[in-house]
Amino acid sequence: MVDLVPIIFGVVGGLALFLYGITLLSNGLQKAAGERLRGLIEKLTNNRLKAVGVGAVVTAIVQSSSITTVTLVGLINAGLISLTQAIPIIMGANIGTTVTAQLIAFKLGGFALPIIAIGFLITTIAKKPSYKYLGQIILGFGLLFLGMSTMSSGMKPLRSDPMMLDFLQSLGAVPLFGIAAGAIFTAILQSSSATSGLVIAMASEQLLDLNGAVALIIGANIGTCITILFASFGASLTSKRAALSHIIFNILGAAIFFAVFAPFVSLVSLTATELPRQIANAHMIFNISATVLMVPFVGLFVKAVTTILPGKEIRIDSGIRFLDKRTLNTPAIALGQAEKEAKRMGKLALSTLEDSFVAFKNNDLRMVKVVEKKEDAVDELDNAIEAFLTKVTQKELSREQSKKTSALVHSISDMERISDHANNIGELSELKTCEKIVFSKQAMCELEELFAKSFDSYRKALSVMVSKNPHVAEQVFALEREIDGLTAQFEQNHFDRLKNSKCDPKASVVFAEMLRNLERISDHAHNIAMASSQGF
Repeated sequence: MVDLVPIIFGVVGGLALFLYGITLLSNGLQKAAGERLRGLIEKLTNNRLKAVGVGAVVTAIVQSSSITTVTLVGLINAGLISLTQAIPIIMGANIGTTVTAQLIAFKLGGFALPIIAIGFLITTIAKKPSYKYLGQIILGFGLLFLGMSTMSSGMKPLRSDPMMLDFLQSLGAVPLFGIAAGAIFTAILQSSSATSGLVIAMASEQLLDLNGAVALIIGANIGTCITILFASFGASLTSKRAALSHIIFNILGAAIFFAVFAPFVSLVSLTATELPRQIANAHMIFNISATVLMVPFVGLFVKAVTTILPGKEIRIDSGIRFLDKRTLNTPAIALGQAEKEAKRMGKLALSTLEDSFVAFKNNDLRMVKVVEKKEDAVDELDNAIEAFLTKVTQKELSREQSKKTSALVHSISDMERISDHANNIGELSELKTCEKIVFSKQAMCELEELFAKSFDSYRKALSVMVSKNPHVAEQVFALEREIDGLTAQFEQNHFDRLKNSKCDPKASVVFAEMLRNLERISDHAHNIAMASSQGF
C-alpha cells in the first residue's frame, strides 16, 4: 500500500509553487506591458484575424487566458469593443494559453533553483521598476519549473500503485471520463495552465498515456470558461453573451475532437518522440484547429448568444472624446477641448438626473441600472478632465485662461455632485420599488413639481456654460431661491400629512431624502451658473 501523505504533500505543494510562479510571472508581465496590451486589444480588433492574433499574443505574453478574458469583460462593459470583436479575441486567447504547456514541456527542473536565485536577486537589488518587473518574471519562471519538478517527484511512488494506474488508464480508455475530469479540475483551480502542468508532470512519470492526457487537456478547455463566467456576473448583457460564446466555442471544439479522438491522438503521436512534448503539441493543435474551424462563423455565434440571452443592451456614451495631451503645450486649445468635454459631461449628468426620476416615478429597476452606469461614466469624465486641467495649470496661462480653468474645475465638480444626487434618487427608487412604498397623490405632485424646477435649474445652468448669458444665470439664481422655499413648504406639508395619518410612515424617510437631493441639485446648478457667468 502506497503512503499517500507524502504524495499529497508533494503534488499539492508542487501545484501551489506552480500556480504562484504563474501568478508572479503574469503580474510581472502585466506591470511591464499591461497598459500597452490593453491598448492593443482596443485598437486592433476591427478584423477577425487581427482580433484572433491579438488574443493569442496578449495571452501568450501575460501567460493567462483568464487575465485576457477578464480584461475583455472590462472593455466590453466600458463599451470600447463589441461582441463581434470580443469573440475572436476569446478564440485567440485559447491559442495563447498553449504557450504555457510548450514552456513546461521543457525539462528545466534542474535549473529551477538558479533561475529562482537570479530572479530574487534582481527583484531585491533593482531600483528601477522595469528591472524589478524583469526579476519578478524570472522568479516566476523559476517557481513554475520548481513546481513541475516537485509535482513529478511527488507522484513517483504512484507508479507502483495498481489502483491508481487502473484509474489513470481509464481516463484514456474512456475519453469522455477524462474530458469531464479535466473540465472539473480546471473549473476548481480556474487555470488551464495548472491542469496542463499536472498532466505533463503525470506523463513524465509514466502515470498517464497519451490518450488520457489528451482527454484531460480537452476537458481543461471547457473548465477554463468558469473564469469569464464569474467575471460576467453583474456585468453588462454583452459581457454575459461573451462568456456564453466562450462556453459554446470550447464545448463545440471538445465535441468535434471527441468525435475524431483516435485519429487526433495518432496525429499528435507523430509530432514528437517525448510524451510531454506530444501533450503540449496536442493542446496547441486542438486550440488552433478549433479556432480555424469556427472563426468564419463568428456571426452565427453572435446570433446564437443573442437568441439565448435576449434583451437590449444599455449603451452609455462613456470615455474621453475631446481631451488630447498633445494640446497641453497650447493652453488656449487645451482649454477649448476641456470645455467641450465638460459640456458633454454636463449633458450626461442631465440625462442621469432625468432617468433617475423616471425610475422613481415608474418603479423601473432597469432604469436604476442605467442611472448607475451613467453615474460611473460621469465620475470617469470628472477624473479625466480634472487631471487634464491640473496639467494645464502647470503651463504659463493668461489671467483669463486661469479664470476659465478655475471655473471649469468648479463646474465639473458640481456636475459630478449632481450625478451623485441622481444616483441617490436611483437608490431611493430601488428602495421604493422593493419595499412597495406608496406615496399619496399630493406627495407625488410635490416631488414632481420640485424635480421639474431642479431639472430646469440645472438645464439652464448648462445653457449658461454655452451662452455665458448673465440673464439666464439670474434665472438659475431665482430658481434656486424658489426651490429652497418650496422644499421648506413641502417638508411642512409632509409632517402635516403624517400627523393626520394621510401618509404611509414608510414613505417618510424616502420623501425627506428626495427633497434633500433635489434641493442640493439646485444648489449645484446655482454654482455652475455662477462660475460660468463670471469665470469665462
